[in-house]
Amino acid sequence: MQRRLNDINGVLRGIGVVVNATLKEQTLKASWAWSKSDYRNILTTVSKSLCSKISDQNLSQTASYIAGRIWLLNQQNFIIAKSLILPKLAESFGFVPATNVGDKEGTSNSGTDIKTANDAETSQLKSQKNTAESNKRKPLLLQDYPIPSPPTLDQKAFSKERRVPSSRIGRVAGFGNLALSLGVGAATEWAKQKVGYPVSGDSAAPPNVFLAEANLEKIVDTLCRMRGAALKLGQMLSIQDESFVSPQVQKIFERVRQAADFMPAKQMRKVLTSELGENWTEHVNDFEEKPFAAASIGQVHRATLKDGRIVAIKIQYPGIADSIDADINNLTSLLNRFNIFPRGLFADKAIEVARKELRAECDYLLEAVYSKRFAQLLEGDPVFQVPQVIDELTTSRVLTTEYMNGLVLDDCISLPQNVRNWIGEQLLRLCLKELFVFHVMQTDPNWSNFLYNPQTGKIVLLDFGASREYDKSFVDTYIRLIHASAEHDEETILKLSKDLGFLTGYETKVLQQAHVNAVSILGEAFASEENFDFSQQSTTKRISHLIPVMLEHRLSPPPEESYSLHRKMSGCFLLCSKLKAVVNCRPLFYEIWNNYQFSDTNPSD
Repeated sequence: MQRRLNDINGVLRGIGVVVNATLKEQTLKASWAWSKSDYRNILTTVSKSLCSKISDQNLSQTASYIAGRIWLLNQQNFIIAKSLILPKLAESFGFVPATNVGDKEGTSNSGTDIKTANDAETSQLKSQKNTAESNKRKPLLLQDYPIPSPPTLDQKAFSKERRVPSSRIGRVAGFGNLALSLGVGAATEWAKQKVGYPVSGDSAAPPNVFLAEANLEKIVDTLCRMRGAALKLGQMLSIQDESFVSPQVQKIFERVRQAADFMPAKQMRKVLTSELGENWTEHVNDFEEKPFAAASIGQVHRATLKDGRIVAIKIQYPGIADSIDADINNLTSLLNRFNIFPRGLFADKAIEVARKELRAECDYLLEAVYSKRFAQLLEGDPVFQVPQVIDELTTSRVLTTEYMNGLVLDDCISLPQNVRNWIGEQLLRLCLKELFVFHVMQTDPNWSNFLYNPQTGKIVLLDFGASREYDKSFVDTYIRLIHASAEHDEETILKLSKDLGFLTGYETKVLQQAHVNAVSILGEAFASEENFDFSQQSTTKRISHLIPVMLEHRLSPPPEESYSLHRKMSGCFLLCSKLKAVVNCRPLFYEIWNNYQFSDTNPSD
């Protein structure tokens, strides 16, 4: 009996030696196979990607992601071990592995198992990516961040209560007085420079005596008093980058952007009565006579309706709609007299486009239609919010909507970096969606038209007066142009620019290359695989260096759609720059590009 036990013990020890030797051999083979495996490279790449993208905001998601990858790695190691080690071990004991029915070679299921694990990995990665993208498009709350009540305009030192010149004679006289005072101011500045008298403001004298600081003050004062088309120009100048507008000009027009002068209560009530009727006060419990905002066309008052709703009532300045043509003609004459328009600007076309846009903006009923349309288009969006229109208190000259709380983007500059990044990404997403999905865009990028509410985490969209639609054929070609820019395809950029009307085909090579370079620079944000740091971008500065060449050699004005479109796109980029946002722009564009439905066929798509 003892002998049999000793024999069995010896056999078991022998089996142990064989098993250890087999495991050692197969472990070496498995290690060699792993070193040559594609999974190893994939895991290394993903690990590096994770390290570069970990932030406080997505730390928990990242931890879950890494845990999932480790689990998948263990599953793959088990499958590899099962396919390489167990068959050899079974053969050592004389067992024959079972074969699949119909498998002539008698192969194992290891390939199927690996494919199953790989499919599971791909599915999990897609799920995690979609979750991350979904989280980016959820409201971003800052519960403890207070929303200050907006001050009324009489609390702002730069705002004045002044009657709006509503008659044609009064408005012509206003521009005439401005022209006379500017002429005197320019002559005085020229004389100062000739005799070496120190100039006011910056130490370097402006190249155009018309732009002396004293004259700029006169312009701002007149624009704030006249309002209308003239003030609109000042507000457009105020949101330009310093590469296009000197810091001196930009600083002084900042006052124009923030607020115009506001109407006296008597003049304001006269407008309300003429538009809403003598009994308009019966609809409200409380009406604040001091406006909390004023713009180029109207001013906005807060009120409380009988049902308790707080609303914002926008009241158009009297005579503005009827004086658009006269204002633009007077302003154009003034600017031409002082040689402000550069050669090659095709000012007549630009002015005609501005004239059409201003006429549309003066129709508050049209703005109400666009406001309702955007509310419908963005109904399922978790981030953006559009105020409800109060139809019974809305006419062509008065627009009433629900009052919305929030921080204007000027006040968001001090918010945490991740919040500014999020705001910038949402604004870019909206801009792309407006053009390429909705084919209708609110084209005024004024900072006051966007409010971030830290308590709801949403972005409120205001003022749809500058909304316009774009033909599908134009959008089809324009999205191809942006795609060509993102892919650095200069030949396609040139061809599509001719198709859109930016070029005639008879321009010099110098102009063609300058145009291609400008388009390529604009597409850099969508071309970059990495996060795009808007605080470090030099887009506007580099384009400004190309503008003199383009103005000198341009043979035709750009297409009409480009005036409003590029104003919105460049303004959106500038907003991101002011916020110092860091955004991964490429996925935003390619999500739309990959799902875009063209109305025509193009072999290149």
